Amino acid sequence: MSSNDLGILERVLMRRYGQPDETYMQGMRAKIWGAGTASVSELFYSTDWTRAPASEFRVHQQIYGSCRGGFLVDSSLKVAMPSFKKLFGLYNLHELLERVEVKHAMALDPELSFFMDASNVCYYAHKHGRLFVYDTTFDELYERGPIESALEEIIAEWEAAAPSESSLQRTGAVIIDPDKPIA
Repeated sequence: MSSNDLGILERVLMRRYGQPDETYMQGMRAKIWGAGTASVSELFYSTDWTRAPASEFRVHQQIYGSCRGGFLVDSSLKVAMPSFKKLFGLYNLHELLERVEVKHAMALDPELSFFMDASNVCYYAHKHGRLFVYDTTFDELYERGPIESALEEIIAEWEAAAPSESSLQRTGAVIIDPDKPIA
């Protein structure tokens, strides 16, 4: 796989949201899909899978392509980084594997390769081309199916779970714009 090949994550995001906007964020090249929406997704670039620490995690290369992790569906899903670089709210893969929950799931199935979490409640892994979820609430490990279609379904589920601006207004919730001062 060359560094320009799209990984599964980027293919899924392009099918759902079209072409991304390219920018620089936190000192890295980034691609953003759905900017300004409740489904905004950001992937950071780029990863050299031939050098440490990413080379330790080449099992994830088909999923990541040349990206190095990021935030999906307005940070509902967090794709851990195969590097030691620190980003607020995002694990690197070494940190993710040290989570007690992930260690517990790996005791259930040591072949799993974890790469993503959802609110520190669900942890996502793969093996043999299949996606698996460890749900900490129910202490349950289950298979979701082929990686690409399962990721697309998971993204769709998190999109559907995100409250829309109109539903927040109907419930009387106040929407705060973090870029504007509170009067």
